[in-house]
Amino acid sequence: MNYHLLTVEQRITRLEDTEAIKQLKAEYARNLDRQFDGDRLATLFVENGLWSIKGVGGDARGHTGIKQHCRNLSKGISWAQHNIFSPIIDISADGLHADASFYLQCLLTMKSSEESPKEEAVVLSGKYADKFVKIDGKWLFEEVTGIIEQSAPWTEGWVKSPLVKESW
Repeated sequence: MNYHLLTVEQRITRLEDTEAIKQLKAEYARNLDRQFDGDRLATLFVENGLWSIKGVGGDARGHTGIKQHCRNLSKGISWAQHNIFSPIIDISADGLHADASFYLQCLLTMKSSEESPKEEAVVLSGKYADKFVKIDGKWLFEEVTGIIEQSAPWTEGWVKSPLVKESW
């Protein structure tokens, strides 16, 4: 897109949209870090939105699926801190769709099982490739796709204990 051809108002709108998308992604991370708050997280997606984490995590579609996936994740993760950074955001010419990529570094406290409360510190890293839509002036996720590239116990690190990636 030739931004120099846009009016000042169009450029300001694009800046505001970019910031709104960054805020949406930050709210996504905060809801995950609130013990996987599925009720809040689901409101960030369109009704039939897709949440897919490749490598580790799984898929969920729609508000009901996202809420259930959060409940499942909270059973095995007692604490999480999702650090999401380096956004690259591309807003479509119509101003109603956007694609974005982000990096992820996440610290987790994983439970061995519900019966055995032994916990382990885990570090994981990866990337997001997301799709957004603007509905009634508000940006929402159409798709969140995370690709986990490394996941390892904190004590072992990713060199001694590398992630075995699924095929994608």
